[in-house]
Amino acid sequence: MQKTYLVELVSALDADLRDEFELFITTLGAQPGKRSDEMLRLLQIISSALGSGDDTILEKTSVYRALFPGKPVVTGKLEKLMVDLSKQLRRFLLFQFYLRGENEFTQQYDFGNILKNLGLESRYLQQLAKLQVMQDQCPGKNALFYFQQFQLEYARYEFESFHNTLKDDLNIPNVVNALDVYYHLQRLEQLNHFLLQRKMTQSKTADGLEFALENINLPEKFLKESSVLLINYHIFILLKKPDPTPEDFDQLEHLLREHEPHIEKADLEKFYTYLRSTCVLLINSGAEYLRPILHRIQRDNLERGYLYLAAHEGNLTPSACLNLVNVALNVHNFEWVHDFLEQHKDRIYGDNETRDYYRLNNACYLFAIGAYEEALDYIPAMSQSVDYHTMARRLEIKIYYEQDSDLLPFKLDAYKMYISRASQKFLSPELRLPNNDFVNCLLQIMQSVPGDKKRSEQIVKRIEGKKGVAERRWLLEKARQLGGM
Repeated sequence: MQKTYLVELVSALDADLRDEFELFITTLGAQPGKRSDEMLRLLQIISSALGSGDDTILEKTSVYRALFPGKPVVTGKLEKLMVDLSKQLRRFLLFQFYLRGENEFTQQYDFGNILKNLGLESRYLQQLAKLQVMQDQCPGKNALFYFQQFQLEYARYEFESFHNTLKDDLNIPNVVNALDVYYHLQRLEQLNHFLLQRKMTQSKTADGLEFALENINLPEKFLKESSVLLINYHIFILLKKPDPTPEDFDQLEHLLREHEPHIEKADLEKFYTYLRSTCVLLINSGAEYLRPILHRIQRDNLERGYLYLAAHEGNLTPSACLNLVNVALNVHNFEWVHDFLEQHKDRIYGDNETRDYYRLNNACYLFAIGAYEEALDYIPAMSQSVDYHTMARRLEIKIYYEQDSDLLPFKLDAYKMYISRASQKFLSPELRLPNNDFVNCLLQIMQSVPGDKKRSEQIVKRIEGKKGVAERRWLLEKARQLGGM
């Protein structure tokens, strides 16, 4: 039974959901006779086995004996009970999903159809009016809003068609308008996601999609009607530009601020994610002039709560914290980094009791201001994150390079060996290559004669050709210093 659909479903439930499901079986999900009691016992057996980690408990013979002690084995009896329990669990999960608070419109819409099918037409019309009030109270007209508006307008169309007096337009113009705006919103959102993905993967564009990218045909009246559509359109324009300027980002930020009152928080977070991601991709491609723009956007998004985890309010992911620190250090805003780290030392989600995530970020700050010995004291010996661990070891190597330490060759050899061994176990090629390139580029710098301008230029050119090399900015700086540049 260990790999059955039923066990997989039950194992996905947390403790609270399992308790609620038990109640569901004995009340809403109850069946005539003893089936609910048997299903409850089967659920408890599975839960107990999952909690103990003992797979032998879930062997079919063991489960059968626990369910039906002292009774002869009946072929298919356990399997039938498992199917019944699976069906009840499916009903329960659908019930949980459907009755979510954010699903209120769908619930009211479906209830309206129930009223209509019962012949309660006046009550049905009242329900449609109630739905329109819900729509009017929506803070932002996004894709979901227009899909729901289409449903509502189509319901009116159906009602008026059934009672056709041949005197009006049957609400068809409103149906078409809602459908059109919904179409353009969904289409533009997909195109924007594709453009961002293309920047990351450098993938080719299919002919049909290339046509779509060149033929937007977006009516001006729709841009005036929906702030979400307007912002999506300007993001589309930004993503299509091969070399956006700081002014392009400034204009889009200004537009976002202007239309914020008409956009829901979830959509605002998505739009700012586009801005940050586009900045990062362009910077990685050599657009260093965008670093101050990215830092400004990140600070703004942090202050307004867009970067914090929704389920853990006030906490940042380790990667978000590291990104904020690195970008700020790159623009030399050291005072902000110091204050930020002090405010968030206990707010990095998943950090351990020795606060290793915080310590490494602080070590990066200390390195940036030249406090090398103090930085070494903060670098954790190990880390639960591969990204953080490799970064810690690289930071250690950078400090020994800056100190011209005799330990540098040994640390570099040890790191090279770690990368080699880790790549065979848990280090992905995406992480291995940038770290290997870091080691190779630093070795070339170390083995060069100071003042050799030609050699310096050669190494700079090689590093510039490796867009993904780890510590690229620092390596370029050291390579240029080699030739006195």
